[in-house]
Order: sequence, then structure tokens, then C-alpha cells
Amino acid sequence: MNSFFRYKRSFSVIAVLVAVLFSCTKVDNQLGEDLIPDDEKMKVFVDTLYGVNTYLTQPDSFATSGLTYGFLGSCVDSVFGRTSAAFCSQFMMSYFTSGEEMFGIAPVFDSLELRFTVNASALGDTTKVQKFNVYELDTLLYYDSTYYADFDPSDKIKDEVICSFELTGLPSSEIVVKMDSPNGLKFAQRLMDTTGGCYTGDSLFFNRFKGFCFMPDETSPQDAAVYRIAFSGIEMVLYTRNHTDETATTVKDTVQVYYSFDNAYYYTGRVSSIKHDYSQTQIQNIGDTLETAAPLDYGYIQSLGGVATFVRFTDQFVDELCAKVKDPYKSIVINKASLLWPVKNMSPEAYEIAPSRLGAYTDYTHLTNILDYDYTYESSSDVTLMFDGYLNRTFGRYPTDLSIFLQELIRDPENSPRTFVLGVGVDQISDFNQVVLKTGASDPPLRVALTYTLIR
Repeated sequence: MNSFFRYKRSFSVIAVLVAVLFSCTKVDNQLGEDLIPDDEKMKVFVDTLYGVNTYLTQPDSFATSGLTYGFLGSCVDSVFGRTSAAFCSQFMMSYFTSGEEMFGIAPVFDSLELRFTVNASALGDTTKVQKFNVYELDTLLYYDSTYYADFDPSDKIKDEVICSFELTGLPSSEIVVKMDSPNGLKFAQRLMDTTGGCYTGDSLFFNRFKGFCFMPDETSPQDAAVYRIAFSGIEMVLYTRNHTDETATTVKDTVQVYYSFDNAYYYTGRVSSIKHDYSQTQIQNIGDTLETAAPLDYGYIQSLGGVATFVRFTDQFVDELCAKVKDPYKSIVINKASLLWPVKNMSPEAYEIAPSRLGAYTDYTHLTNILDYDYTYESSSDVTLMFDGYLNRTFGRYPTDLSIFLQELIRDPENSPRTFVLGVGVDQISDFNQVVLKTGASDPPLRVALTYTLIR
């Protein structure tokens, strides 16, 4: 009997303790809520917004004088049309092997060579043989000037071909071109002429030797390949024989004079002429980005100043975004705004040539980025942007975060930008990349996954 009452009393004590604990929790919650000021109360929401239209655009003027590569050749793609390229560059003497004598006494010409490497990179069909000609420029290039892809070298070169060479495949070793044509020999004699002090100053040298232009021969196939050649990997070597006296009867030694095309060290001007022809392809209405124009099902993105995707947030999108702020809430904070760009054809072949990252720009011509894609801050501060933009091969899409862009749009819907251009990442401008995306008018259409906080 005593045992029964002891168990009963123990159970009663436990029940009382549980009741007290639960009652304390309830009171604490209510007390905390009462202490929060009305203007600091907030609530998190998740939503999806539609109304993103896409069009096609292309930079009006794509700067190529700042590139470290020259582009050469012609290729044709069934989707992206024809890409053709030529490049021009100055050169400067870098060093010679005869001490302080340079050419020495009574130099006699031996040979002249042009050397370069292809950097294991090309776009198009490399199985086809292309012929290229090298011309001498008769117009000066300037290191501190900006030149664009629409640069036309055809009226800035001398008529005579200095030398020619052929390219096929993807050469991995250095290519050596003998400049032994009659015009090449005449040019070599001019290089050996030191009168007028042309080797004593940069401007004097450039006035006499304005540089070379590398161009496809008119007989070359258009549907071949475009090659990428680093200026730092191009050099010209002049071989002469030095003598002990003016009669040139006794050879002293062989002199090698090297000329560099490397802009980083010798401040040589250069420019690539790159043309894109989209006629008779699926890409139409480039530049027709008016609000009255029909949005396109697919977006196209191409490096080297090619086509890009113009993005516009519609009035409906902006109205629905701003309408998220309702009484009793007074303001909104965008926690995350994700816009996903699906790749049209998910395949290893498509991924291989697709850019690894996309960037977003308010001015694509000058690579002026939206704040979410502040690539300068990312690279200089060694941080990772929320923007992302990298290709997710597993899901076949590019995720982009536009939180700051949409926050500004809410703050000032009348004056903040509603458009931007989706293009290749700034560090891939000179790569061979292209991709087709599902966009605004695709099925399902583009949508923004939105996480936001409303504040009283």
C-alpha cells in the first residue's frame, strides 16, 4: 500500500514539472514578440516570377587591340554562321648575338625566318588546308590607341606579299616560315640598313617598319578554321654573316637578330579584324530589341564579339515584384534572386564548346557589368561572387543571381535599369565559345526564383 502511494506521488511531481516547463516556454515566446518594435518585425517568403523577355544583340564595336592573341582564318557553323579573322601587329628588335657590334662590318644576308605557335586552339574544321599571306603595313599602329574588330586592313597594306604559308590540323610544334621570296629578300635588305638611325629609337624604327598584316589568301576555303596565335609566341629572326673587314672576304661570325611581336615588353600596337556573318542561319533580327519586337525562344551567346542575349524585365514583372510589399509591411529585402538559363542541347559536344561562365553587362561593348557580376572586385579581392554564372553540367544550365539588380529595381522602378546583356564571362572574350540557351519564350519560360524578407 505504501509502495503504491509512493509511485503515485512521484508521477504527480513529474506531471507538475512538465506543466511548468510548457507554461514557461509559452510565456517566453509571447514576451519576446512583444519586445520587438513594430518597424523591425519581418517575415521571409519564397515566390516565383515570370515576365523575362529575351532578344539578340551584338556589340557595336568590340575592342581587339587589348587582346593578347591574334586571330586568323575562316570557319562556318550551321548555327552561328561564318567567322573570319585577320590580324596586324608591329614588331621591334629584341636582341642580337654580336655584342655591341649588331650587324658588324660588311654584313651579308643569310636568311630570314618568321616563327610562331598556334597555342593548340582553333575553331572550325582544321582538316582543311588554308593559305595565309603576310603583307607589310603602310599605316602606323599605335600602342596606346584602341582598335576594334571592324578594323579593315585591306587598304592599309602594301600590295606585295612578303611571304606565304599554309596551316592545317592543330600544330603543336613551332612553325617556321622561310621569308625567301623576292619581296622577302628585299625586306631583309631593308632590315640590315642601319642608316637614318632607325635602330636608335622606337619611333624611328616604326616609321620605317610599320608592321605586318596576316590575312587568309582569297583562294582559301571559307569553311575551314580560325586559329588563335599569341603575340608573345611570334618572332622574326634575321641571320647574317659578319666579316673582319669591309671587303667581306673573311667571315668573323654569324649574327642572329631577333624581332619580337610581344606587346607586353616592346609596346607594339596590334589589332585583330574579326567579322561575323549570320546570313542564311537561324540567327535573325540581331539588334531588334524594341519592346514591340517578338521575344525569342532561344538565346545565342558567342565569344569574340559575336552574338549575345539581350534581357528585358517586362512591366508585368516589375509590377508584380513591387507589389510584394503590402500592408502592414513597409519594405522588402531580396535575399536571393536566381535566374536559371537552361542549355538547349545537353550533350558532351555542346558542353565542350560552351563557355564555362556567363557574365551580365549593362554595356556589353565596353564590358560594363551589373553589380551582381563585379568581376573586377572578384578577381582583385579574391572573393566568390553570389552571381555564380558557371555552367552546371549535371543539370544543364547556368545559374545567375540577380539580387542586387532586382533590389535596385524595387528601390527605383522608374529609373533603374530593366535590361542587361548576357554574354560570355569577361575572361573568356578571346576564347572559342558558343552556346544556345532556352530563354524567355521557351517552354517552360524563364522564371526568377525569389527569396525575400518583408519588414514592417
